[in-house]
Amino acid sequence: MLFTVFSMLILCLAGCGGGEEPKSQTASQPAAAPTSAAKPAEENVPVYELTKDDITTHQGWTSRNISILGVKLGEKTREVEKNLGAVENARTLAKTDKEPGYYLTIYQNNGLFVYTNQLTGKAQKFEVYESFKKIADEKLKKLLMGGDVKMMREVLGMEEGTPIENSDDMSTEYPYDSRGFRFVVFKVKGKTLNALRLVELKKTT
Repeated sequence: MLFTVFSMLILCLAGCGGGEEPKSQTASQPAAAPTSAAKPAEENVPVYELTKDDITTHQGWTSRNISILGVKLGEKTREVEKNLGAVENARTLAKTDKEPGYYLTIYQNNGLFVYTNQLTGKAQKFEVYESFKKIADEKLKKLLMGGDVKMMREVLGMEEGTPIENSDDMSTEYPYDSRGFRFVVFKVKGKTLNALRLVELKKTT
């Protein structure tokens, strides 16, 4: 009799232990890791190629809309420089109070200046001159070839604010800063040289 009671007691204890096991397993399972926040979608803006498109026919275009030989501002120069052709000249520009340090590389018959930020390695500024012969837009081409302020306003619209005189390089800059560019007129040894300076605009949020 005692043996029978003892056996039943052992079976009951075993049964109780088996009932608790699933709870222990459930408690030991790690909590699911929180899903990572979705990355913000990249900005999608139309891109007009300087060597193929009539840039000035697109109302309100900015520097973010422009590519030159397939290269856009904000790209790492080393990854795209093969598109620009042979480097004709290069130099390092020291950091100033107004500008970061740049690597300046010159292409296309001295017609295209690319300013690469020394810290990020990204193209931060382009300057396009008359000697860049691959410009597709006839109005823009004529403006760079010797257009005056009147023609500048016809092609680019009214400048934003007072022209900026720079005695260091004998230039006058006509700002269109909300659109990421300036029309620059240089006076070099009695001659006038025009350039379109494109700068990287911060992306809108």
